[in-house]
Amino acid sequence: MFQELYKKLNKAQKEAVDAIEGPVMVVAGPGTGKTQILTLRIANILQKTQVEPGNILALTFTESGVVSMRKRLAEIIGTPAYSVSIKTFHGFCNDVIKNYPEEFPHIIGSTSITEVEQITILEQALQKLALKDLKPFGDPFYYVRSILGAINDLKREGITPQQFKELVIKEAAQFETMDDRYHEKGAHKGKMKGELQKLEKNIRKNQELSEIYQHYQDHLAQSKQYDLFPP
Repeated sequence: MFQELYKKLNKAQKEAVDAIEGPVMVVAGPGTGKTQILTLRIANILQKTQVEPGNILALTFTESGVVSMRKRLAEIIGTPAYSVSIKTFHGFCNDVIKNYPEEFPHIIGSTSITEVEQITILEQALQKLALKDLKPFGDPFYYVRSILGAINDLKREGITPQQFKELVIKEAAQFETMDDRYHEKGAHKGKMKGELQKLEKNIRKNQELSEIYQHYQDHLAQSKQYDLFPP
């Protein structure tokens, strides 16, 4: 089976599969065979080295990806495929936290939160907090997923709610000291310039995001939960 699948690969794909030592980066679009290459590389490592299946870890983003990779690997190498550790990033991280709780004192005893629960917390925040730009009248929850994405980005960069609040305060202060913010003549005399209006609105959104972020993190602490990017 391995040889049959290997013959179907192009030159670059074969190079990736043949590289059984060291890091390999495969850059390709969706549906171009990245999972197949990874699966064949695992099979190649197992058949050409003394590495045990249990010593290999493969990570993917979705549960469906885990199932697909496991199935493909089993078709190639048989039952040893079930000894290879194939997990989602989320699942692997949860296992690490569960197995080494003393290394995560801030969230010890806490449980992993789901995306549905995250959305619920943010919707509650939008209902509770006095917001404007991030809570449009026509659809108060319109920005929920964008807010969640922004919070995940901040946490991924290691920026706490307090640090983000300080950054926003600094940005707002710098904006207030900017010169030449208003038109001095013409039909728009006295009005703020267009590009600066956008900047001002973005600052207001960040101020509201700062409040939501703090509410979100406080809720996690109170409910003994953690997300993908714990402190």
